[in-house]
Amino acid sequence: MRPNTSSLDRWFSVPQPRPAAPMQLFCLPWAGAGAGAFQGWAAAAGPGLEVLPLVLPGREGRFSEPFGIDIGELTDAVSARADRPYAIYGHSMGGRLGFEVTRELTRRGQPLPRRLYLGGCRPPDHVEPLAELSEVSDEELLGRLIELGGLPEELLAEPELCELLLPVLRADFTWLHEYVYQPGPPIEVPIEAFAGADDKSISVEAMRGWARHTSAGFTLSVEPGGHFFLRERRDHILDRVRA
Repeated sequence: MRPNTSSLDRWFSVPQPRPAAPMQLFCLPWAGAGAGAFQGWAAAAGPGLEVLPLVLPGREGRFSEPFGIDIGELTDAVSARADRPYAIYGHSMGGRLGFEVTRELTRRGQPLPRRLYLGGCRPPDHVEPLAELSEVSDEELLGRLIELGGLPEELLAEPELCELLLPVLRADFTWLHEYVYQPGPPIEVPIEAFAGADDKSISVEAMRGWARHTSAGFTLSVEPGGHFFLRERRDHILDRVRA
């Protein structure tokens, strides 16, 4: 069942709608993040690309909803909003979400993305070490994410913000912890992956493993920076999408 317009709108943050753009880019965030992770992408994309960051349940405009990730619902939203050629970019956890959405679209026989872009994301048949963060203390969880560059160290001085953020982080890392890869045929969508040269959570060599999950071509770019290289390399990534 396709979502109705009102239920569909809650899935997306569209700061700059571009209904005439020939291409759409759906963006999926890392664990604990929301559509705000892609702030500035729409303005930087230019008139030829409509950027559509997804708002997952339990955060931002959906703060009052229960936490949780359902691949079927996520696929419903993307397929209903995709009204022209499109691509998907997912970073870290978002990459795994993008891969599973693409597989679900394939099973349904629905239009597939022209390309799947993945950043700092371990292949789905690898155990994700970050999933263990679902079981550590609040202090260790926040400390590990600060070390990776995903959170500012100043956050620790804001207990009210930490209290708001921790349930989102725990829900997302629980999804990663409970994720079980179901073997299947490679997707018929090209995969272009981006790896941080100094990423402490996943090596460049591990990122090469995505090649076996597509039958349509694989490329890997090594970017300067750590796990969150996309902040400094946004324009480069958007250049690749436009190309």
